[in-house]
Amino acid sequence: MNFISKKTLILIALLAPIFAFAQRPAGELQAEFFMPIYRNAKNAELTVVVPENGPKSTTVEFFAPDGTKIRTEEYKLKPGENHCAVKKIDKLADGRYTAMIHLGDTTLKRLLRIEHVTDIEAPKEPIAYRKLIFTPDKYMFQKISKNLKIEYSKPEIYEAVPNRDSIVVYVGGNSFYKTADGRFAINVVANPYVERYGLYAKKPYYFTAVADKPEGPYVRVPDDQIPAPAAGGGRMHLFTGGAMMGSDHLDGKYELYDPAKHGTYKLSDIRIAQQINPRDFGCVQAAYRTYWSFVTTSTGDTVFLSDKPVFQDIPVYKEDQWDTGFTTNDNFGNSWLSDDGKTLYIARGQTLRRDAPYDLPYDMVDTRVLTIYSTQDGKDWKYLHSFTSDGERDTPYTQQYGARICKMKDAGLYLVFVEHFVGDMQQSSLDLDYSRDGVNFYDAPGDGPFLYTDDLDEFYFGGLYNFDTDIVQHGKKYYQMVAQVMTWPHFFPEPLFARNHLAEVTAEDYERIFKNRGMAEKLPYFDKVGGWEGLAKLTREGHSSIAVISYRADGWFGVKAGNKAGCFTTNPILGGGMLTVNAEIAEDGYIQIELLDNGPKKKVTLKGDDLHIPAFELPEGPCRLRVKMRNANLYSMYID
Repeated sequence: MNFISKKTLILIALLAPIFAFAQRPAGELQAEFFMPIYRNAKNAELTVVVPENGPKSTTVEFFAPDGTKIRTEEYKLKPGENHCAVKKIDKLADGRYTAMIHLGDTTLKRLLRIEHVTDIEAPKEPIAYRKLIFTPDKYMFQKISKNLKIEYSKPEIYEAVPNRDSIVVYVGGNSFYKTADGRFAINVVANPYVERYGLYAKKPYYFTAVADKPEGPYVRVPDDQIPAPAAGGGRMHLFTGGAMMGSDHLDGKYELYDPAKHGTYKLSDIRIAQQINPRDFGCVQAAYRTYWSFVTTSTGDTVFLSDKPVFQDIPVYKEDQWDTGFTTNDNFGNSWLSDDGKTLYIARGQTLRRDAPYDLPYDMVDTRVLTIYSTQDGKDWKYLHSFTSDGERDTPYTQQYGARICKMKDAGLYLVFVEHFVGDMQQSSLDLDYSRDGVNFYDAPGDGPFLYTDDLDEFYFGGLYNFDTDIVQHGKKYYQMVAQVMTWPHFFPEPLFARNHLAEVTAEDYERIFKNRGMAEKLPYFDKVGGWEGLAKLTREGHSSIAVISYRADGWFGVKAGNKAGCFTTNPILGGGMLTVNAEIAEDGYIQIELLDNGPKKKVTLKGDDLHIPAFELPEGPCRLRVKMRNANLYSMYID
């Protein structure tokens, strides 16, 4: 039942604020900025709704983050929805600006967030990496013709381990690896029901499923027949990255760090403790949902690095309570070190205050956007910026539920697998971002998320959660585990809180819980699925699974040429080795590579489909390559 196209999805996302306005009381004055964060934008849009006989104009005073008034503007209004353009915000520095919106006797205070993410620049020195991956920016290209497109590969997805156990509400993958005997294995965690709670058990059980092919089907094996991993653990060691933060829990009393007493520590050893309930740690009084920086030092002591929390969650905002940049939620990314080892970065879910009418229809924590923070000592943390915009899909209804950030040292590339959630669709998808410096992140090109479906019958329609990046290679492809996928949309397990089993969920449960949230009016496929009973049936008959996705090896991005030939010239690269090409070339296509600079002229025309098509020996020192191609996909190059 492929009932909603991607273009329709984008249209719905763009119209989402209108749907939200429609649910507000007709006589209520409303005002909010359309985007939660304006990144690299020239203008902002202030949406103002006024009733019949309401004010005919509004005066808006804008204040800088330090409280200084910077401008006053007046906008004419008409009954209904008004879109007021706030111009030249690109001239303003990063920060949180205040807008005081005067509507007759009413004044509404709103927050305007502005950020600037710099473009990726061409490297100042010859590119010394041995693996050359073509991202859509200036890093690899000195010049590129309009006939060439840089796209990311669209992965294939397979339901590897479906949940066939009627008493299990959740299955997830712990690890994915190739076995010593040439098969493929997934370590599975299964969570049974909990009586009168209906979600996850405190004591899940574990098993291993094995398949002859990476895409499955996978079959559970007895514990005494679990195959051994292949040499090296059976996984591709493509990435490096720090441990996940936010999962460490501490008990007992601790001291604040004292260099004379506790010695030294490394940035890579810093952890963040998540404290859900208030607790006395001796040196700090941890309040509800606070996050604390700690480390184990050279003396073996575990100490807190500051008497103030790094982050604090605010699940429900109070009146006039706004985010500070460190107002967060439990959506963590991971941590990584700068190339010089002097700065520790972490991706953290930031909770952004959204005023009416842009309250999310199903989620009380407003907008969540992954944000980059840094520290050089674990004591003082800096807010840098949020992740890049998702363009047309970045509406008041979108959230980023977490990410796994992977550093590929031999390619000078950070890949970011983002859990992208759309509130009014009740779906999560897997998106792909990237970075060259580990500081600024960019949305990958292409139509829609990296992995998404609009087909209600698909086993991953409701959500994809990629908690790990276990990858194995088989032939020309990488196979990557998606730790959890589900058939039911994101908040559909809520009725389980009042039931013992999925099979007990009723239409009345859904209507009771979601009617006042406007689900019938806002959920785009409400009627298609069969209304309240259809949602209940989807939950009763739904299931979770573990998935495996596949795509070209080192083929997250690729340069694509069609019938009309295109050409590009690389920035200077550091030679000294055999140049091979990871490419897929049609029978009537070709890739021609010419050596520029640094020695005798070399030119070769390549055909075929392989990960390492030999080109020629590169001389020592800097050189450029001119590449002409037709009916071919060029994924990456290697200097061996």
